[in-house]
Amino acid sequence: MPMRFRGWLKLALLTFSVDQILTAVFGYATQQIDPGISDFETVIFSCITCFLVSNWLVSDARAAWTAAKKQGFIGPARSGGAHETQLEIANACPRRWLVVLHLELNPQLAQSI
Repeated sequence: MPMRFRGWLKLALLTFSVDQILTAVFGYATQQIDPGISDFETVIFSCITCFLVSNWLVSDARAAWTAAKKQGFIGPARSGGAHETQLEIANACPRRWLVVLHLELNPQLAQSI
């Protein structure tokens, strides 16, 4: 599976998971306040939530990448005997999963290190 596709798949799954939770809470709360509220408001809330959560994840992943690079958690690594330079993200990196997500969404960054 290509790296970029894997990144977008992770982003979509996280976004939709968070959206489903928030939309369920929103739907319950609005029904408690006004039982006559239509589903249209919940659909609008869900669309806006998807947009905001996905943008939040992408920008947080970008910030994590920048911080990890600045703090030295990202660097080149040599693999086996092939002398092929690859990218290594330290296990001690505080927000490693976000750094990995940013790398998967932007695979060209692996060649720029």
